[in-house]
Amino acid sequence: MLSTQLALLLAIYAIPAAILFGATMAVARVARWNVVLPIERAAWLLPGIVYALAPAVLHRFDISPSPKGLFNLVDPVVVAFLCWLAFVGRLAWALKRPQSNRTAAYATIGLSMAIAVAVVLFMPPLPQ
Repeated sequence: MLSTQLALLLAIYAIPAAILFGATMAVARVARWNVVLPIERAAWLLPGIVYALAPAVLHRFDISPSPKGLFNLVDPVVVAFLCWLAFVGRLAWALKRPQSNRTAAYATIGLSMAIAVAVVLFMPPLPQ
C-alpha cells in the first residue's frame, strides 16, 4: 500500500514537472543558450522523489507533518511549479552571469529539495 502511494505521488509530480521542465529545456536548447548542465537533465525528478519519501523519513524521526491523504493531489503539482520557478530564475541568472552557472545550478538543485520538504511540512491539508 505504501509503495503504491509513493508511486502515485511521484507520478503526479512527474507529469507537470516533465511538461514544465521539458518545455523550458527545449526552449533553452533551441535558443542555443547553453546554460543547462547535464546533471539538470535528470535533476528535475529529485524533488518529486524527496516529496514522496519525506513523510516516511520524517515518521522515522518521530516528526509528524500535517496529516495528508491522497486528497492532497495538488501538493506534488505545487512542488513541481515552485521548483520550476526556481529553475527558470536560475536560467535567467546564468544568462546574465555565465561565470556562476555551475554554482547556481547546484544551489538550485538544493533549493528544490528544500522546497519539496517545505511543502510536506508547511502546506496545510485540504479539507476532506
